[in-house]
Amino acid sequence: MKKIVITVLIACFGFQSFFGQEQLSLSLKKDSDKTVNETEHFYLMEITNNANKSIEFSISTENVTCENVSAQKQVVLKQNTLNKQKSNIVESMSIGAGETLEFYVKISRPKNTKLNTWNCSEVKAISKTGKSLSNPILIKSLIPDPKSFN
Repeated sequence: MKKIVITVLIACFGFQSFFGQEQLSLSLKKDSDKTVNETEHFYLMEITNNANKSIEFSISTENVTCENVSAQKQVVLKQNTLNKQKSNIVESMSIGAGETLEFYVKISRPKNTKLNTWNCSEVKAISKTGKSLSNPILIKSLIPDPKSFN
């Protein structure tokens, strides 16, 4: 009887760990190499399909509230998802089982953006119905005041 209980518990934990995992793993492969005072930044992202089937998805990029930063010190920036060549905006993607894809997230700000502020952009993969398919990645950006560089 003890062996049966242990076997059932192991099976339950196995199912939980299998179904509890995200289907897609998102990671920041390369941070922007531009200085903080530039108006555009490119982040090389990598996504891996952990499932045993192809998955269609899109990348959701949105402004979110930065923790430990007052609301007056936060601004909204524009995000775009670009292909690996940085030449086209990507609306949706497909990835085969076990495959990895790279793409860029471009974060840009208007020239009149309030200085000495912060932005937090959340990047994640979502299904056509809006269901999250990956872990979120948070990109925190500073819009510096050039006077502070003296």
